[in-house]
Amino acid sequence: MTRVVCRAKTPIGVLTALYEDGVIRRVFFPDEALPKGSLTIDDSLDFNIQMSEYFSGKRRAFTLPILIPGTQFVQDVYRATLMIPYGEVASYSDVAFAAGYPRAMRAVGTAMKNIPLPVLIPCHRVVHKAAKKSAYRGGIGSKNVLLNLELQYK
Repeated sequence: MTRVVCRAKTPIGVLTALYEDGVIRRVFFPDEALPKGSLTIDDSLDFNIQMSEYFSGKRRAFTLPILIPGTQFVQDVYRATLMIPYGEVASYSDVAFAAGYPRAMRAVGTAMKNIPLPVLIPCHRVVHKAAKKSAYRGGIGSKNVLLNLELQYK
């Protein structure tokens, strides 16, 4: 198995994509440790290019090779999250309903907390219905930057 990491400098810090056999399996926030073992660094990959385009307002959706992992439920939730339009937000209950599990709001929250492909799967667009903001694996500050960026370029 070939494992390559690609780093992208962004307003929320350096994001790192882990490619395995040409497919992105995980995106790491700046404070997260990369996996141990042999990794090749190649910062010229499309991840870096598309992140630059996204953060400059030139890209609204990613066309990168990703692997959506997990159970059928988790995959359905991540696919529903991919359908949230750029610059808009949806509640956990909205995502649960769109994924076909209308009573699974808490389980949707757990799926968002454990998402392996943040930003690529726009989990930052999922918010708590009452608070309009909620926790984020990359920190609430990162979530705010991402939401405000999309509102700015919408």
